[in-house]
Amino acid sequence: MNQPAISSSNAVPAEPIYRAQMAVLRHNFPFSLFGALLTAVLIVVVLHDVFPMRDLLLWLTLNCALIACRVGVLLRYRRASADTGNLAALHRWERLTLFSTALAGLLWGLPYGYWMYHAPFEHQMFLIIGMLTLGTGAIYAYCIHLRLLYAFEVPYFVPSFIALALLPGTIHHILAMAGALYLLVTLAFAHRMYRTQLDSLRMRFENTDLLQRLAIEKEAAERSNLAKSRFLAAASHDLRQPVHALSLYLGVLREQELNPKSRQLVDHIGRATLAMGGLFDGLLNISRLDAGVIRPQLRHFGLAPLLEQLLLEYAPQASMQGLRLRLHRGPLPVVRSDPVLLDRILRNLVDNAIRHTRSGGVLIGCRRRAGTLTIEVWDSGVGIAAAERDNIFMEFHQVDNPERDRSKGMGLGLAIVRRTADLLRHPLSVRSRPGRGSVFALTLPLGDIRAATPVALKPDIPAAAGQCIFVIEDDADNVHGLRLLLETWNYRVVVGGSGDDILRVAAAYPRKPDLILSDFRLRAHETGIEVIDRLHEEYGDDAIPAVLMSGDTDPQRLIEASARSWPLLHKPVDPAHLRRVLAQMLAHGATAANVNNLL
Repeated sequence: MNQPAISSSNAVPAEPIYRAQMAVLRHNFPFSLFGALLTAVLIVVVLHDVFPMRDLLLWLTLNCALIACRVGVLLRYRRASADTGNLAALHRWERLTLFSTALAGLLWGLPYGYWMYHAPFEHQMFLIIGMLTLGTGAIYAYCIHLRLLYAFEVPYFVPSFIALALLPGTIHHILAMAGALYLLVTLAFAHRMYRTQLDSLRMRFENTDLLQRLAIEKEAAERSNLAKSRFLAAASHDLRQPVHALSLYLGVLREQELNPKSRQLVDHIGRATLAMGGLFDGLLNISRLDAGVIRPQLRHFGLAPLLEQLLLEYAPQASMQGLRLRLHRGPLPVVRSDPVLLDRILRNLVDNAIRHTRSGGVLIGCRRRAGTLTIEVWDSGVGIAAAERDNIFMEFHQVDNPERDRSKGMGLGLAIVRRTADLLRHPLSVRSRPGRGSVFALTLPLGDIRAATPVALKPDIPAAAGQCIFVIEDDADNVHGLRLLLETWNYRVVVGGSGDDILRVAAAYPRKPDLILSDFRLRAHETGIEVIDRLHEEYGDDAIPAVLMSGDTDPQRLIEASARSWPLLHKPVDPAHLRRVLAQMLAHGATAANVNNLL
C-alpha cells in the first residue's frame, strides 16, 4: 500500500519520508474529525423541519459510530509507528485509515445528494456552504496522502453535483458546473500542495544529513528558495486559468437580472473567488518584487488624501469587529515617495492590525523628525514576542494562527510590506509587547510643497462606446467567458487562438481594432508580445492600445512583459478591474508613467 510518490532521491531513503507522511496525516486527523462532527450536528439542527428527524438522527448516529471507529484507528498509530525496523504495522494502519475515510466520504456524499435534490432552495444554500467548508478542510487535512484525499472528496462531492445538475432551472445547472470547476481547481491545488509538502520533507531530511556532515547551510537555503519560486510560478499558472474563467462567468451573471436569493448566491461565490484571487495577488506581488520589475515612481504629494481614504475604506471593517479605527488628524505634510506603493504598504499594515486585534482599536499617526516623517500604525492586538519579530516578515509565517484561519490572512502581507519598503528605501521598524499590542513605523522623506501633485488612486471609468477589441486567448473557457463579458459591456469582440488565427480573421475584418487584449503565454511557445507586435505591423500602427493577461508569475516572464508599456493583468482578473483598465486604455492609451496606476 505504499504511495508511489514517497520514493525519494538516493540521498534520502524512502522510509523516513513515508513515516513523516503518516505522522503529518495523524496530526491532521483530529481537526478533520472534530469538524465533521460539528458539521453533522449543525445539519441535523437546520434540516429537522425539512426531513424526518428519525432519518437525520440515524444518519448522525452512524456518523458518530464511524467517527468513533476512526478515533480508534487514530489511537493505533503510536503502536503502529513504534517498530522502527518494520513498516508492516504502519502499512496496516494506513490501509485502515484509507478504508475508514472512504466510508466517511460515502456516508456524507450519498445523503447530501439526496438532501440537495429534495431540499428547498434556502436549505440548499446552507448545504452548499456546509459542503464547501468541510470539503475544503478535508483538502488541507488529507493533501499529504492523495489516495486518501480522493477516497473522501470524490464520493463526498459528486452526488451533490449530480443532484444539482438533475434539478430544473439555470441557477442549479450553474451551481453544478461551478461546483465541478471548484472541485477540479481544489484538487489541482491539492496536487501542488502534495508535491510541495513532499519536497519539504525531502528537504528536511537532506538538510539534516548535510548538517551532520557539516555542509554549508546556504546551499540548502538556495535550493529551497528555487523550489519555492518554481512552485509558485507553476501552481499560480495552472490554478489561475480555471479561476479566471470562473471570475469571468461570475461577471456575466452579475450583469443579468436575478432574483434576490440568486443575487445573494452570486455574491457569495464572488467573495470566495475574490478571496482566492487575493492569495494569487499576494503570490504575484512577491514574485514581482523578487524579479525586480516594479520600479518606484517617486514624486511629491500631500499625505492627507491617502490617509483619509484608508480611514474611509477600513473603518467599516474595523467597526464590524467591534474596533475603532482612528487617524491622528494633525497637520499632514507633503512627502516624497511612490503614492501607489506607499498606499499598498499602509493598506497591508492597517489590514494586518485589524485582523490581529480582538478589542480596543487601531490608530494611524504621524511624527516629524529632522526632514523625515514617520507613519505609525498602532494596535491593541495580541502583540509579537521578541523571538518572532524577524520571522513575521517571512512568507506564510503567522503569529497566533496555528489553525491557519484564513480570516487572519495568508501570511503574505508583511512579507510584501518589507520588500516594498526596502524597494522605496523607507526604513521599517516594529515595536511590540505581547498581550498589549504592536506599532509598525515607516519612515519616509518630507517633500517639497511647491512640487506637490494631487494623488488619484481611483480614476473614473469612461463609458464603453461599441469599440472593437481583438482577443487572443487559447483557453476555450476563458475565450467564452471573455466574449460574453465584453459583449455585455457593449464592445465588439474578434477572437483568435494564436497569432496566425487572429491575422486570418483580421484580413477579413473591415476595420482595425481599437484595442488588443492578449494572453501572455500561448501555444507552441508563442507569446502575446509577439502577437501584438505582428498586429501592429499588419496595420502599420504601433499606437493601437494593448493589454496583456497572464497566469504566469515566473520572474523571467514578468521581466519580459515589463519591458513594454502595456498593462499586464494577472489572472484571475476581477471583471470590474478589467473594465476600468480597458475603458481607460481606450480613452487615453497608456504611457510608462501611468501603467502602474492601471494595475
